[in-house]
Amino acid sequence: MDLVVEIGTEELPAGVITPALSYLKEKFSEILKRKDIETYGTPRRLAVYVRNFEDKEERVEEVIYGPPWKVSFDENGNPTKALLGFLKKHGASQEDVFKAKKGEGEYAAVKVVKEETTTLERLKENFQSILLSIPFPKRMRWTSSKDLTFSRPVRWILALYGEKVVDLSFGNLRADRLTYGHRFLSPGPIKLRRAEDYLKVLEENFVIPDIEKRKRLIEESVRKLAKELGGEPEYPEGLLEEVTNLVEYPFPVLGSFEERYLELPEKVIVTVAAHHQRFFCVSKEGRLTNHFIGISNNRPEGNEIREGYERVLRARLEDALFFYREDLKKSLESFVPKLSGVLVHPKIGSVLDKVERMKRIAEYLSEKLHLSEDTKKKVLRAAHLSKADLLTEMVKEFDELQGYMGYIYALKQGEDKEIALAILEQYKPSGPEDNTPETEVGSLLSLADKVDDLVSFFSAGEIPKGSSDPYGLRRSAFGVFRILEEKGWDLDIREVARLYTKVRNLDKLEEFLSQRLESYLGDQTTVRAVTSSHSPLAPLRVILRVREIERYKGTEVLRDVYEAYRRVAKILPKGWEKRKVEETLFREKEEKELWERLREAEGKTNLSLEDLRSLKPYIDALFDKVLIMDKDESIRENRLSLLQRVKDLFRRIADFSLVVP
Repeated sequence: MDLVVEIGTEELPAGVITPALSYLKEKFSEILKRKDIETYGTPRRLAVYVRNFEDKEERVEEVIYGPPWKVSFDENGNPTKALLGFLKKHGASQEDVFKAKKGEGEYAAVKVVKEETTTLERLKENFQSILLSIPFPKRMRWTSSKDLTFSRPVRWILALYGEKVVDLSFGNLRADRLTYGHRFLSPGPIKLRRAEDYLKVLEENFVIPDIEKRKRLIEESVRKLAKELGGEPEYPEGLLEEVTNLVEYPFPVLGSFEERYLELPEKVIVTVAAHHQRFFCVSKEGRLTNHFIGISNNRPEGNEIREGYERVLRARLEDALFFYREDLKKSLESFVPKLSGVLVHPKIGSVLDKVERMKRIAEYLSEKLHLSEDTKKKVLRAAHLSKADLLTEMVKEFDELQGYMGYIYALKQGEDKEIALAILEQYKPSGPEDNTPETEVGSLLSLADKVDDLVSFFSAGEIPKGSSDPYGLRRSAFGVFRILEEKGWDLDIREVARLYTKVRNLDKLEEFLSQRLESYLGDQTTVRAVTSSHSPLAPLRVILRVREIERYKGTEVLRDVYEAYRRVAKILPKGWEKRKVEETLFREKEEKELWERLREAEGKTNLSLEDLRSLKPYIDALFDKVLIMDKDESIRENRLSLLQRVKDLFRRIADFSLVVP
């Protein structure tokens, strides 16, 4: 028999449905001990479905400790009063007794059945706590019970095991066999005879509970309508997923707007249509058309829905066109001084303060990286204008267009194309899937922006904790890593910090970057080995060393390096710090040869694992043929100092005691 549990609600926000279902699947899997649990969801329901479910009876045994073993039996092996009293209390016999260790002692013990229950009984016991622990961003109260909360009011619970109702409850609401179809196309309650009918009955009542199926239907219908126009639909990031979770049964609606709105930059139109109205724009031959496709949750009758969509979109586009034309009457330059009135943070200062810091960082980076004077001039100009669009009417209304509008307005006002593009690219990469800046100027500006955020917010004490990261500092760190690795730029944030009048919590920033590097590189052990030798405040050095070690994982090269390091480190006395080597104290050719090879390796600026491996035969020869711990103190200490220098050389790459070869 199948098992279905459905939580019926008022319309849920689109963004909470998938995470909530993921959480329900995890919790139901723990209780039902099944990994093949299916989940379904729409704006009005979250459902869990288990095929061929068997409600098994489970016995939970518990070990009960009695008196110490020594006092449980007399010298003749007969139970003492202490043991008999213990057995009577727990309804056990002498045959049930066994010896059990607890701590350092041994005790008489028995096993008792603590509870005998079925899987569904355990689900019943835990059901309310599961619903109360779903990690919704916000929760509502809608009953007299102050402890009962959910993302939206819960209106019904369907719970069937085959044909039998499962007695689940949430507050005063008890499960039954009733569910509901589409709010408009099948408004009445539906009595479900058995769990196996769930999906079929809902689809017959204009509800498609399968999220992926609903998504495919939307995608196919949008593509079909666009194709009829000779075009292709635009899919801004996240729009298809959001629309999928806004409807229970999709009905595509084709609409249009006046061509005069095509005067707007294309991303403005897409932002207005997609992000604010959840419409799909249509492009033809690489350019937007004046058509769009909306997805209705109700069957379009006549032209009412289409006209409503067009009316709403027209109003938004009219506003955008007004903002666009007004903004073009002013130069970006004119907005810059006014940034002094926009606060970033009480302890950090204004946006204009941030712009000035970005200019200092950009200038420092240009000189540090030996970039051309032309690049330096461009990045300083880009930094100067970088935040000006925050005060434009368009960005005030549509804040997701920051950077893009600066780029558009800079081009319109005759700024160099590379400068304009850098204003756009300063926010890249915005996430793991986003590209890094394509231009050198954009990369410099993006680095300056992100490094300033890291140093400034940490100095202000705004350090991410747990899952909380209100200022996006984890994203900033990832952006810094990606740009530095792709460009090969060696940036030390400690040097950048000297450009600031006051810096705090640099040690905490170092710890934070170490944790982020573990996530970025996906190898906690190797990152920790490398950060023992290289500060995460110089991220590229850590990244390159970790990448190098990873390339050699499982090879003889890394195994040889590891073994050589282990052999050297093992013989050095704890706390040994002497490093001065006297050549006059060498007595054997093996120590002379190792010293010569060591000095060659020490002189290399780009030390590699192969360089370290080349020392292994000389290290082995020293250990195999020379007595390191010579009776002569001066000779012994000289040999230990030689090995300390070898260890120091290895540590220029990593602490190999932490490396897994």
